[in-house]
Amino acid sequence: MKRLLVLATLCLIASPLHALTLSELQQEALSGRHTVKASEAEAAIAEKKVQEARSPFLPSVDVGYEANRYNHDTITEVREKNDGFTGSIAVNVFSGFKDAYSLKAARFGAEAGQLDLRSTRQDVSQNVALAFLGVYRSRQNLTVAQDAVRLYRDRYREMELKYNVGVLKKRDLLTVKVEMDNAVQTERRTQANITSALNTLSLAVGRPITANEVNALDFSLFKELPAVIESAEGKEALLSSNSELLSLKETLSGAAMRKKAARAAYMPTLDLSATYTSRYLDDYSFGSSEVNGDDVRLTASVSMNLFDGLKKEATLSQASLTETALRHQLRELENSLTTNFDNAILERDVAIDNLAVARSGLAEAEENLRVTDLAFEQGVATSTEVLDAIFSLSRARFNHISAQTDVFGTHFTLLRLTEGFETGDR
Repeated sequence: MKRLLVLATLCLIASPLHALTLSELQQEALSGRHTVKASEAEAAIAEKKVQEARSPFLPSVDVGYEANRYNHDTITEVREKNDGFTGSIAVNVFSGFKDAYSLKAARFGAEAGQLDLRSTRQDVSQNVALAFLGVYRSRQNLTVAQDAVRLYRDRYREMELKYNVGVLKKRDLLTVKVEMDNAVQTERRTQANITSALNTLSLAVGRPITANEVNALDFSLFKELPAVIESAEGKEALLSSNSELLSLKETLSGAAMRKKAARAAYMPTLDLSATYTSRYLDDYSFGSSEVNGDDVRLTASVSMNLFDGLKKEATLSQASLTETALRHQLRELENSLTTNFDNAILERDVAIDNLAVARSGLAEAEENLRVTDLAFEQGVATSTEVLDAIFSLSRARFNHISAQTDVFGTHFTLLRLTEGFETGDR
């Protein structure tokens, strides 16, 4: 039995950690971030406003109770104590279509609320993706920095041996030491950048990333370049699917409905009501009253405002100006989004070209270091040339990482603009 327990424990310890992918982090952020929950609440508020806008189409029912006490009987033979119950039902028949336009405006607002929620989800997904990419970039940079330190230390030990036997000048040895110290400082900065990138990722996900999860982050996504988003298809998707753009369009449609609702103030209103009153005239209903009067009344009323201090004109002007402002905002947003898309396409293409150059440059830098090391061992190359070769190799590696991550960074930007992140909204 003890052997089985030991074996089970060893199996658990030896079992690999579950790889934590970008998609899993995005889904966790979508379910836990406060900004998403706040946007969900705003969308629910917009739905409640639709329910509120439907209420004028339904009758209103009221009940009331009134108790009176006088210091003497009245001339209408109402005793000093009396009370009554009232019940009424009223419905608006016509109000210049104000209620219909207000309901349409509320529905446009509810649709805009859902689109704003979708936009928030896309923003959160993009933030997690960029933060995840930042951690990957920092880790790769740390690997390059550590390799540079190792190369400098190896060359420093070799040159120190040559200095000890008098083959190399102390000036050359000190030059290597200076470059090695600089590489150590670069390594420390990249280590700090990893911590900073992990803090950004924790913020994007909505909770701290544990040490075990850090070790389990799955960066296999970055082994192959993402599918290329074509310019024409992407721009079409942007204009037809971008939630921020669609939300503003819905808001503009709602503003047009509110302007029509404001015009209804110039129209007459027609209301119907039925009222029932039961009044006890000689005492309170719960006392010794025996006399009561019942009254049933049907009322139709038509009213129209002729002057209200120019309030109607001001309200209509505000609604019209709001619609105009939103129309201009829509044009600005379309221009801004299309410009951002064009710039992202341009940056993506440049990054892909730079990546191709960086790959060839990396191979050349590695070969250059190998050749320079052989030449230095044979006494043909100087220590300065060795340092230059190491520096060129580190720079080539950093350039390769920068170009690779730029490709994915612009890809994530294009996904956000075209609503390409999977958020479960559609």
